[in-house]
Amino acid sequence: MAKPHTPHGGGHGDGPNPSRPHGEGDGDGDGSTPSGRRRSTPDAPDNVSRAQETVATEARQGRPGGEEGQGKPKTGDDEGNGSDSTSNAESPEAFINHIIDDPKSVAGKSAEEIAQQFNDAGYPATVQQSTKKGTSGNAVQVRIQGHPEITNIQVHPGGGRHTPDGSPYWKISTSTAGKIWVIPDDFRGADDLNGNVVRYDE
Repeated sequence: MAKPHTPHGGGHGDGPNPSRPHGEGDGDGDGSTPSGRRRSTPDAPDNVSRAQETVATEARQGRPGGEEGQGKPKTGDDEGNGSDSTSNAESPEAFINHIIDDPKSVAGKSAEEIAQQFNDAGYPATVQQSTKKGTSGNAVQVRIQGHPEITNIQVHPGGGRHTPDGSPYWKISTSTAGKIWVIPDDFRGADDLNGNVVRYDE
């Protein structure tokens, strides 16, 4: 009677066969224990793994909810958006184009700084010490080539017959609007100047 019982036991062990593919798909290769009781255990790690993959994917795509996205390397766009000083900085072209309309824009800039702006914009500019007779000799000339309007900008540090020491002024020579003087309030002889006079400290 033990012999018929053995096939019946084998049949009982083979009963869960329809569900075995699911157990094998979960990576459980042990067939000695019924898969019905072990099915939930392998599913949990897979669910966690899939969730982690989803979070990682969202982080790479920059979607909300991806915690790793907060630490992702900055792209060029990110750096551009995060640097207001860079994005808001005036370009050399913009600076030069505004000089005629807003002569005060040169106030506070040295001859070297002005020359650099023109050079960066593609207009060769050189800085030369003024040698004109009858002047203090303190003025520095920025000679500009190729610009359709501005030919020269004189930077005077102050001191001499027009202003006291430390009170600078600028003279812009153009081919379209004549001379433009950018002077401080303590400039002497402003009424005798030939050209347009703009006071930068008003």
